[in-house]
Order: sequence, then C-alpha cells, then structure tokens
Amino acid sequence: MRLTKQTSYALRILLHCALRPDEQVKAADIAKNTNITEFNILKIIPLLVQGGFVRTTRGRRGGLRLARPASEIRIGDIVRLTEETHIQAVCFGQLQESCAILPAAPINRIFGSAVEAFIEVLDQHNLQELVSARPLGRLGRASAAFLAPTSGQRQFAADTGRD
Repeated sequence: MRLTKQTSYALRILLHCALRPDEQVKAADIAKNTNITEFNILKIIPLLVQGGFVRTTRGRRGGLRLARPASEIRIGDIVRLTEETHIQAVCFGQLQESCAILPAAPINRIFGSAVEAFIEVLDQHNLQELVSARPLGRLGRASAAFLAPTSGQRQFAADTGRD
C-alpha cells in the first residue's frame, strides 16, 4: 500500500509543529524545513484544521500550532483524514454481468479487513513518538530525511511497502 503525498505532507507539517510546541509556526518556515512548497502547505492546512489537528492565527504574529498535545494525535487519525481508507474492486467501463471480479465480491471484504488492520496498527502510535525518536534540536539523519527528503528519498518517504 502506498500513502499519498498529501499524507506525507500532513505528517511532516504536524511533525514540524510538534517539534515547536510553543511557537506559532509560519508556512514559509515549514516550507524551508520540510522541502514542501508553501503552495502545497497552504492547501493542506485547512484539512488539518478541519481534522482538529492544528489551530491557525491570522496576522503578523500568526501561524499555526498543534490544536492538542502531540501525544493525543494518533497516526491513524491523520491517515484517515488524508487517505481514502476504503478499497473496492470494481470493473470500470464494463457491464456488471460481464465483470470478472463481481463473483469475487468477498475480495472487497478482504480489502476492507486489510485496511482496518493497517489503520489499527497506526492507531497504536502517536505524533509524540515520532518527536521523541530523536532529541529536540538534534535531528538525526533519518529525521532530517523525513522532514525534508531529497528527490531520491521523496518516493521512499511516501511509500509504505514495495511494488
């Protein structure tokens, strides 16, 4: 299963905010430190506000910050917000009678169970665990690569499995 860029961006934005819990973080600062364009950050922020993950403040001293402690933000909740968590096998452009997958409708229950299991594992972890993995102010190589991946690492950062 591969996570979308939107999920990767949301996780990096939230992680950046979690690393600076006492600050109003600006989109330009996030862009500089995460290798995400400011345009894409500004597209994701309303979704994160809607999900209750961040609060924004307008104005010169404005910015965004986590709406609740990082320990209360489950990774599964972030993925639910940014990913379509329903997988269904369908026949596109075919009549239902000629669809070879239709007799295998139980496959959709199997897909559903797999996605539920994936999300359940993510629900066992929170944003604070990602922050605590490295001491604040001393981002290790792996953390730095996650926050601001190079072009060769970008695909890997958004990929949760192998093709």
